[in-house]
Amino acid sequence: MTLPQRIAHTSFWLSHGSFWLTLVMGMYLGTTDICVPYLTGCTSITATGIPDPQAFVFRGGLISACVLFAVWWYCMQSWLIEIAPERPIWTVRYMVTAGVISSVCLIIATAVLRPDKDHLPWTLHTVFAALFFLISLLVQTRVTYWLKHLKKRGVDIGSSLKQKFALIYAQWFFLGVMIVLQVVDSDDRWKSVVEWWMALLIGLYYLSSAQDWKHFRLTETD
Repeated sequence: MTLPQRIAHTSFWLSHGSFWLTLVMGMYLGTTDICVPYLTGCTSITATGIPDPQAFVFRGGLISACVLFAVWWYCMQSWLIEIAPERPIWTVRYMVTAGVISSVCLIIATAVLRPDKDHLPWTLHTVFAALFFLISLLVQTRVTYWLKHLKKRGVDIGSSLKQKFALIYAQWFFLGVMIVLQVVDSDDRWKSVVEWWMALLIGLYYLSSAQDWKHFRLTETD
């Protein structure tokens, strides 16, 4: 397994492993109902990471994963430059910057969480978490359409393009659902369901590139 593949795998499993571990810890300690949040919205991702000792696992795992997200974007840009017969357009060339910005947004949203739930800066957390989701989706969408462009030109882009399109279309669908839920001021449970699925889809997008990077290696020139 190459280093970029390891980054793709670890970025997914570290982030979602943190979500799932804190969820199980909450169920065991009685701070969270026993349920499947992807279906019932019984708790939000944020809520699983607030109480101690889950907070230490949540913040440590997710902030570490954010660093890997930024490295993943660097790998993606290097790979595109390596395989592309032409220099990628500016929106693709600067995606590392956008990827890093989205990662920093999630770091900020995560870092402000603490057990004192009544005094959390909820507005700050919500704004930066939303920015992470939105920026990640925009950049993932742009990259996916660039890969489609390269495929039409006969470039070997690997085998994950269909998966990537399915993942970004699903994300746009859930984003639309979230907007509707906000407008109609729906129950928080439905919003939590969307949050869990959006996070999973973004993570699976990172993971999907592992199959494309079997022969891709970072070098000093990258």
